Amino acid sequence: MGRRRTARRSGRRRTGRVGGGLAALLVGLLASTGCAAFDTDDDVRRARELVDELYPGELEVVDARTLFPETTGSEVTLSVADDPDAAVRFRVDAGKDRCDGGPDCAAALREAVDRARREAGHLRAMRAAFDGCGYPVLATDESLTTPWIEARVSDGTLDDVLTRVGGCVQRWVTARAERNGQEVPGWVTVDFAAPGTAEDLPAPQSGLPTVLRLTHGPRRAALSDEAYYVAAYPVGGDAGRTVDTASARLRIVSPFEERQAFSRRIDASVLPALRETYPDAVTAGGAGMGVWPLEQGTLRRMRGYVLFCERPPAHGKQCPGDLAALVTSDPQGRDAEVVRILTDIRDEHGVLRLPPP
Repeated sequence: MGRRRTARRSGRRRTGRVGGGLAALLVGLLASTGCAAFDTDDDVRRARELVDELYPGELEVVDARTLFPETTGSEVTLSVADDPDAAVRFRVDAGKDRCDGGPDCAAALREAVDRARREAGHLRAMRAAFDGCGYPVLATDESLTTPWIEARVSDGTLDDVLTRVGGCVQRWVTARAERNGQEVPGWVTVDFAAPGTAEDLPAPQSGLPTVLRLTHGPRRAALSDEAYYVAAYPVGGDAGRTVDTASARLRIVSPFEERQAFSRRIDASVLPALRETYPDAVTAGGAGMGVWPLEQGTLRRMRGYVLFCERPPAHGKQCPGDLAALVTSDPQGRDAEVVRILTDIRDEHGVLRLPPP
């Protein structure tokens, strides 16, 4: 807790310095382009003209934002009268008479409406699948591919939770395949928030379309502010697009500072074992920034790669990682065990090539 308070205080000091530079930039930009550069009024007016022409009484402007650092144009968002889930978002530049980057504003609006209706249908399929099997959707990413749900996960409940959520995933995949089989991916991921999380989440304006409320930035940021679990389910290529619940993989996603701390601890934990074979071994660092899935059936062990060099590079250079140790450890990065060493880990261009841990 103490570290977080310190981080916030130092963040405010940095914000002050950055804010001063940003203010100066804005002043200069306003001086060169005029105040209208950050005004959405003309763009909203143009959007309403298009609505009155093409969709009279069907669409209503609910939001507009400038496209900074661009100096003209706005993103205008509209609700749809007969579909409370849909949010129509398109870019309008009244000064240049362009929409979504092109000169045909009528076509741009029609495409934006069609896209909004498709997205709303995707969201309804997701919510029907998860809400219907006891895991209401708290939020989703903007691409509507990864729902957030509440789930109590422990060693004792892990298999049961993964099985039950896998049933929700199967319902969702089946619905997506019926809508458009080409849109079903090979893996589906679900983010797990701790039970009770929903009570403290920021609430967006209630009258906004459902897509906007469930992709609300502050809401998603609050969900990812603490470490959370992500479950990944493989989807078969068979006609029924069967979800392989038994092969689901779980991993922990932690805030950046915690991943840095994990990297330091895993290096310190694994180096003694590496130096039994490579007495001068040094690690490349940053192992915690990679993917460390939990081992099947437990929350107590995870596995991932630690890159290292057989000896320190010359002239004080940073070790790039010529070798890789497949390692298991506890979730804090301690009690590490080396499973095996991989030596041929880069292609002829130096690009890292590692199998899934």
